[in-house]
Amino acid sequence: MADLRGDMAAFIRRSWFWCRDKQLPRILVTGRDAIEGVEELAAPFTDYLPTALVRESEHGSVPALVAALAGPQGQLGKPVGGSFLPAPRFPLAQFVLWARVQKATPAPDVKNWPPDPQSHEGFQTFKERLNDWRRKTSGEGGRWRLAADFFIGRAALTWVPLGTLVSWLAAGPSDLVGVLPWLLGLLVALAGIIAQGLGSIRGSFFYGWFRRQPFVRRKRWERLAWYALRLANATDDDIEKLLVHALCEDLRQAYQKWPIPWPSWGRGLYCLLRIEVNDVTGVNARFLRLLEDTCEETGLPVPMVVLAAVPDELAGPWTSAGPAELGGLMGNVRKWRREQLRRRAPLRLVARAGGHGTLPDPPYRLKPWRHQARAFGYWGVVLLGVPGLVVGFAVNNLSDRAAHCGGLAYVERIGDECVGVVNASEAAPDGLFARQIDALVKKVDKNNAYAVKTGRYVSLVLFGEYSIKKLSDDDSRFASAVSELIAAGEYQRDISSTPRLRILIANAGDNYRQGRRAAELVSELAERDPHVVGVVGLARSVEGVEQAVRQFDTAKIPALATTATADRLGIIGRNPSPYYFHISPTNFREATLAARFAHRTLLAQEKTASAVIVQDGTREDIYTSNLAEDFATALRTEHITVGSPVPYGASRDGMSTAVAKACERDAHIFMYAGRAPEFIDFLRALEGSSECGAGVLKVLAGDDVIKVVADHSVEIAAMKQVEVHYVALASREMWRGIAHPTGFISGLLAGRHANVVDDSLILTYDALDVIYRAADKAYRPGDQLPSRGDVLYRLSKTSGESAWGGSGGVIDFGGRERHDPMNKALSIMKVEGGSSVSMIRCGAMDADEPPSTDPRCIGLPDAPENTP
Repeated sequence: MADLRGDMAAFIRRSWFWCRDKQLPRILVTGRDAIEGVEELAAPFTDYLPTALVRESEHGSVPALVAALAGPQGQLGKPVGGSFLPAPRFPLAQFVLWARVQKATPAPDVKNWPPDPQSHEGFQTFKERLNDWRRKTSGEGGRWRLAADFFIGRAALTWVPLGTLVSWLAAGPSDLVGVLPWLLGLLVALAGIIAQGLGSIRGSFFYGWFRRQPFVRRKRWERLAWYALRLANATDDDIEKLLVHALCEDLRQAYQKWPIPWPSWGRGLYCLLRIEVNDVTGVNARFLRLLEDTCEETGLPVPMVVLAAVPDELAGPWTSAGPAELGGLMGNVRKWRREQLRRRAPLRLVARAGGHGTLPDPPYRLKPWRHQARAFGYWGVVLLGVPGLVVGFAVNNLSDRAAHCGGLAYVERIGDECVGVVNASEAAPDGLFARQIDALVKKVDKNNAYAVKTGRYVSLVLFGEYSIKKLSDDDSRFASAVSELIAAGEYQRDISSTPRLRILIANAGDNYRQGRRAAELVSELAERDPHVVGVVGLARSVEGVEQAVRQFDTAKIPALATTATADRLGIIGRNPSPYYFHISPTNFREATLAARFAHRTLLAQEKTASAVIVQDGTREDIYTSNLAEDFATALRTEHITVGSPVPYGASRDGMSTAVAKACERDAHIFMYAGRAPEFIDFLRALEGSSECGAGVLKVLAGDDVIKVVADHSVEIAAMKQVEVHYVALASREMWRGIAHPTGFISGLLAGRHANVVDDSLILTYDALDVIYRAADKAYRPGDQLPSRGDVLYRLSKTSGESAWGGSGGVIDFGGRERHDPMNKALSIMKVEGGSSVSMIRCGAMDADEPPSTDPRCIGLPDAPENTP
């Protein structure tokens, strides 16, 4: 029969990976020496694939036969040397076998056995037995091997790449910061590995199949123990059918092309069953009939070639499909497969033992390279592809971070920004920010090196936005950031006493979007470095700054804001943070002075005055909405009629439409509560508007426009239809006519730093001065350096006689729970003649300056009364 072994090899060898599995034949060998013929046909293959041999009368029942094939010690589940793959597992068949064994193992305390399927007592008994069986399912000494197979060899190979992909995708959005993408990916991977691994070992990963098969079907939502109890009560005929069907399904799942890495990818040879049948009414014959009936009824392929030694009377048709002669194929296995797909080829092939001559010399040998190559391909994906993806992602990500952020401590790359303290342990590398900012950071680092050499220094963190993107022509954010760094360099250079001053640069990202994460990194640094005594900066009233203030409150780090003016910054819950201070006036103080100036100066001749507020409708930041509300409150207090704000922006109306709507109000003054980039467009729209009627249009803007007004002062002064005033928090012009300005202001009045943003420059200088003075007062030579608690105490005591005149006016926190500066200087500026002049200034510039007698300044509030 050796001439048929090539056809046997074609049946046993699995199709290419991209081809679907097809039905395999049952080959019936007849004749007096049928069993020897079976062994001859199978001899070249038994060492390379899962195989089993079943002798006649070896088993007393179909369940016993199935147990010999697929039980815990079954022949088909034995490892195959040279396959490089784990053997197939049979969780479905073994569950049915276990449930049937329970029928023959009565419980002593249960009267009727097996219990009724509806018996709760029976359910509890089966539940306990099921749990015991699951704990023992790995067998003695095999638990770790089985766990490694399913948790590492299968589940991890699927979920680690998926978790990596989740990390990769989650790292894109800029609001997922720090290690959060990695933690999210790790969570996905661990959850998937645990769920799949436990489900595979316990079998629940596969048990859903019992609801889809036709024999003793499991009910929807039926507990597994209930189902096992029903199986124990089922008829022998139903159990036999279910067992054979479950065996076939286990084999199908072992060979199924899963979409996830699975050993079935590497299986190149089908299973082989050799079975001897002498008694047409015996167990082996019934098993063959059930196997063929299952294939006929379901139409599903069973990845197992059956070689059966049968008597002649069993070679005839058992079902509607008749047999064919195996010898008639003679190398045409591919044609048989094509015919079988069309359901025209019989699934039973018959060969007569001894009917094809003697064995040739040398005998037929299977060439294992093809199926082994498939196994190697699977392991190549597992050992190279999957870990390669993970390692490649990690290396690429870490390399990218190192390339962009210099591998710095307390810095994380989020999107294309380096967020955190960029010079915490060493000088900041080149290329982190724009060239102008990089140059200023380098000067700060140079001064830091001198401070660190002394060993007696304190560190202040300058917290700002230094990786600014998409600047419009009149966006002052970059100029403000540059001004902050200039002020830091100027102040640091002026410090020559002990303790020396080290300034750390913390980048909170474009528009402070990463403020929370940057503050967390500053907090981590402060925990490890006792030299860090406080934070300055926090220059804009936006959400990221609000989040950073909360974080600094949690970390108990004193934080001093510069140009952030929103009324409720620093309010944590319902109470003011004891760690938050700011040296700029609040929006409410600014709006109150603007309303008084509008009513008592600009509109003094009007009997009934009205105003319209123009607000940015695209940016939901804290500053614009808060200033618009404060304008409305203050204007009504001054008995000026004001309606709802007119918004502008892409999401609502453009500037020209907003100006037209504002002009329809026929108001006496336009109060601008927007941001700087759109201010010039607003003025140009007013200047060219026909809807606003004749006469000069009065505009009074908030403090954000100081830089854009300076840049366009000539154009604004030349406008014939518009008269522009704005609020200034700090300006060198506010010092004109004052006898004794500070040394820093004297330099500015002499022309230094002519193109900076005055309020950012001056208030940053003052903020550094305030917090350094607090540290200096707490420092005692020979003692330890001041702590953050010492600095906080000194800051809170900056009031009354301890108040002092800074470059932006007197700094006095008033000793109150809420740390607003008392009677803080601010001014209304008018644009004329190509420059800005101060029309009114409220608040003291010098500690010796007497209180103002101007009615517009008397009683000017520091903050709204309804805030803590």
